[in-house]
Amino acid sequence: MVAVLGSFGTALALHDIVGFGTTLIVLSVVLAMTLGRIEGHGSWQSRGVRLGTLVVVAIAGRYVAEVLFHHEVLGGALLAIGLSAPILLRRLGPVASRLGALMALPFVAVLTTPAVAAPSAHDGWWAPVVAIVAYVWVVAATTAAHRLGLLQDAPPTAVRRRAGRVLDASARMAIQMLVSPGLGLVVGERACDPQGPWVVIRAYVVNSGNRGRGDVLTKSVLRVLGALVGTTAATLIAGHVTAGSRASVVAIFVVLAIGTWLRPHGYAYWAGCVTAVLALLYGYYGTGQGDQLDVRLLAIVVGGVIAVAVSWLLLPVRTRDVARRRTAEVLAAVQDVLTGRLAGYEPDLAPLRAARRDLDLIRPTWRLHRRLGRSTTAPDHALDAVLAVADVAADLGPTPLRAPLGQAVRDLGDARRLLRDSDHVTGLTPELLAIAARLREADAQA
Repeated sequence: MVAVLGSFGTALALHDIVGFGTTLIVLSVVLAMTLGRIEGHGSWQSRGVRLGTLVVVAIAGRYVAEVLFHHEVLGGALLAIGLSAPILLRRLGPVASRLGALMALPFVAVLTTPAVAAPSAHDGWWAPVVAIVAYVWVVAATTAAHRLGLLQDAPPTAVRRRAGRVLDASARMAIQMLVSPGLGLVVGERACDPQGPWVVIRAYVVNSGNRGRGDVLTKSVLRVLGALVGTTAATLIAGHVTAGSRASVVAIFVVLAIGTWLRPHGYAYWAGCVTAVLALLYGYYGTGQGDQLDVRLLAIVVGGVIAVAVSWLLLPVRTRDVARRRTAEVLAAVQDVLTGRLAGYEPDLAPLRAARRDLDLIRPTWRLHRRLGRSTTAPDHALDAVLAVADVAADLGPTPLRAPLGQAVRDLGDARRLLRDSDHVTGLTPELLAIAARLREADAQA
């Protein structure tokens, strides 16, 4: 929020001096808000590459916003391409994946700004300046946080592609992201006009960060519920506030701060706060009348349905495949750690922690799986066993007993081979629990 408020204040001052459009002020806030979640503590060279990428894409995003405002169909097509193309970069490794996430940010900002204000004629010259302002504030805030010990980077896991597979998970998700906002634009224009942009926003939000079709369904339910609550409250408030009121601006930043605080605790909180911010923003521009609430709520539901339908019917990514891949990454990282212990040196635990974090992100989907009554295979128990092995391996003392440790390494190799030949993680549960027990034995008897 320090970076967000700093970017907003700087962009507002530049707006007063040079007179560019208010859409760029919104862009500065969106960029600072989203950059804070992906900008790590890297070298100045890598930050220079990321800044250059952001500047170029910010210029492209600004022109897409102008096209979208005046030519909705063409602009919608360009927007869908801008949101989907960065997903393809995931297949090239963690560095390219981070650049792809960076490239998507200006297009995410485009989702909010064209619906409330027309781009100014001279915005194209100032879009890269605003992007630089947001990036500098985020780098300053994250650098200070690292030096104060308040922030630590979690490195991304390496990407392992299956040989000979053209349409891997990233390619399928890119195609889904290409179709989902485009379909939302068409449906929104015909069924929910003038609240059509809300369909596009919701279709994108539900489908973003796709971790399999089960994950999309879980997030859809939570995000749509949160969005319904958030937009209802904010729209009713915005309908009683004068357009252009500073009270709306204050409320926007308060809600953003609350959403950032609550985001780690669930999708619904973040979705509700972000949607409330959008409703307040629309009210600031005089398009937040309460009599549009029913159409806006319908648009949110329709957008969620579109995202789920696309993820389930168009080149679906099975959740069990995501679980198998992430389990394989965890077990490979565990084996690297154990091999290092046997060789007598201190292994790097960062890849293991990153792989564990990625696996832990899909646990809510498995919990929903059990709550719906499909608990015969107890998939969440299997994931718990994988995470237990990872935790024990990360917490091993400096000199674990070699005999049980060596046996655990051999058992881990057998488990990885079993995983390659199976269609589900569930069958690994007994083997993984046995490996965790051997690791505890090696540590306890050291």
